[in-house]
Amino acid sequence: MIKTLPKRGGLFKGLAAAIALIVLWSSGGGAAPAYAADKAANAASQGIDAVFVLDVSYSMNETDKDGIAAEVINMFMDMSDPAKTRIGFVAYNDRIVETQPLTSIASPGHQAKLKQKLQHMPRYGYTDLGLGLRTGAEMLASDKEKSGVPFLILLSDGGTDFGYTSRGRTVEDSNRDVKHVIMQAQSQGYPIYTIGLNHDGSVNKEELERIAKQTGGTSFITDSADDLPDIFNQIFAHQIQSVLVTVAAVTATGELQEVKVPIPNSSMSEANIILLSSHPLRESQLYYSSKNVRLYESNKYRLMKIIRPEQGELVIKLRGKPGDFVKVNLLGNYSLGPELVLESQEIIKGQNTKFLSYLQHPDGSRLEDSHVFDTMQADLVVTYLDSGEEERTPLARKGNGFEGDYVFRQSGSYRWHVYMHGPDFYRMSPEIERKVENLRPEAVEASPLSLTKEDGEVRIDLREWFRDPNGDAMTFQLQPPTDSKLEGAYIEDNWLVVTPRKTGDASLAVQASDPEGGTAVSTLAFTVRSYWERPLQIGAGVLIAALIGGAAYLWLRPRPKFAGRLEGYFLNTASGNDIPVAFWPLSSFDKRRVSLADLLRSLDIHEPLPEAERILLEPGKEGVLRVVHHTSCAVDKGRTPIPKGKKEVVQYNEKIYVTFEDGITEIELRYKPLKSGSVSTGRSHSLPESG
Repeated sequence: MIKTLPKRGGLFKGLAAAIALIVLWSSGGGAAPAYAADKAANAASQGIDAVFVLDVSYSMNETDKDGIAAEVINMFMDMSDPAKTRIGFVAYNDRIVETQPLTSIASPGHQAKLKQKLQHMPRYGYTDLGLGLRTGAEMLASDKEKSGVPFLILLSDGGTDFGYTSRGRTVEDSNRDVKHVIMQAQSQGYPIYTIGLNHDGSVNKEELERIAKQTGGTSFITDSADDLPDIFNQIFAHQIQSVLVTVAAVTATGELQEVKVPIPNSSMSEANIILLSSHPLRESQLYYSSKNVRLYESNKYRLMKIIRPEQGELVIKLRGKPGDFVKVNLLGNYSLGPELVLESQEIIKGQNTKFLSYLQHPDGSRLEDSHVFDTMQADLVVTYLDSGEEERTPLARKGNGFEGDYVFRQSGSYRWHVYMHGPDFYRMSPEIERKVENLRPEAVEASPLSLTKEDGEVRIDLREWFRDPNGDAMTFQLQPPTDSKLEGAYIEDNWLVVTPRKTGDASLAVQASDPEGGTAVSTLAFTVRSYWERPLQIGAGVLIAALIGGAAYLWLRPRPKFAGRLEGYFLNTASGNDIPVAFWPLSSFDKRRVSLADLLRSLDIHEPLPEAERILLEPGKEGVLRVVHHTSCAVDKGRTPIPKGKKEVVQYNEKIYVTFEDGITEIELRYKPLKSGSVSTGRSHSLPESG
């Protein structure tokens, strides 16, 4: 155990490690570390360039009697990473009192000089807000190194007030300077944080809020300088994309009091434990086994910095002035950056696009600490630039990362990033901008359609002839001219309705369109035939007579008649009606052809199945049944599909299955020999036979 006793002057200089490290400290100062945020992405990789614009007018003697403003800047430096932090400041009243160009705080000597200047800054004169801001902005603009992410912090207790000595400047001059600085910050992309000390109510709250809002910063208004440590903690946390976690808030008793500080994982690059109090703490002890501990203190705060802490629980014991309110904060700093990638680089409008996201170390290796992800969430933030509409989609945890799908529903320009957030830090990936194109409909290659003139009206589903790669709904339109063989063709919703008028080859041009104006045209080819058409070969004399005689014989010969019976079992109906088993002795139909619609009507079955008119039955020799259909129904003999327009022979005890065009109604037809003496037609509630 190493003890550092309360000091009477100077800085703490040495720390050592043991199984339990206890540090006792009281007043003093120090110098030290932190990591800064990239404006939009990896906070740990770049560092920060912070310029403080400080009001040192006479009124600050009353507003900030204890010099807390200087102390919190010291704290800001103490929490920063010296190697990646540069600090500059402008002290102004109605003129420029002191400036310090951006200076690296990697050298303890530089830090000490900065703190010395800030601590002994004189406060006098009036206030020229525009002059102070303009000088700070010029400091950032003239900097040639530009090694870190720049930002300004303005601290003032009032607006512009020249009193009786304006030095040739007016309020309008000052206001013009403020306007110019806002425009410069917007164009160069850095925020301005404003802190108003409203001790006597003279702070121009609206002006400070406007400056911050228009530059992407935050405005803080407080009545007491005692709030400054908390405010600076919040600004620092925002810059490194971390969350300031209040671990405990205790009222000091004058005795040692214990506070436990949880370290949620082992991936912090450093943990800053900040103790804030109205009066200097009389004693504070940290119990932790590590050589990588640094301690900083002042009259208003104690800072314990632990480099690469392990997951677990730290114990702090503190002793404060009785009645003092002591706040214990934890600010974790993570050297982690977010990565957002597409599983496939191809983005197709209307289809799922998979996004993958994870955290990575500065060297590009992925973070594999599952404890970090246990408490994190991730949102994919997509902005449709054509309208400015933003949509957030939660990503799902997958291993040590996140993934999720997003559908780009419209063509146009998009910008997206991932926002990962947990209880103690957050990250935003760099924004990616892409243009998503609309893919027009495509014609599907298909064989010519075969139509039979005697079938009458035929309905053709055009969605089988066109496809839309984006999954958009299509509309269809006939293109002139219309073939005379298919005169009267028209489109109804997604259906082409044609009625063959003449035999021969015919074609129709159809245009498919998507909602964004993409089109495709396809010429649908048809072959129209007739049932009665016979190819005749004209020959001489006897051959012609023989052909005529043969044709006459064929025409006059006895035609097969229907035999057997059909049993119909409705397996499902779109209407939900429960239809009993139907029986049809086919010999009772004295026709050469019977449609399925005829059979249904004979038993008063009135399901809305217009395609049943085009499912036809014909008698064949030796009791066989011929089945042909001209529909888009699924018609099967047993397990064998019956193609549209092809006649299929059905023997006794074979089954026909029909799934109608509504995709719901199904019927099973069983062809059986007619039982002796059974000629009646009817329905029964018997269940289908198995097999």
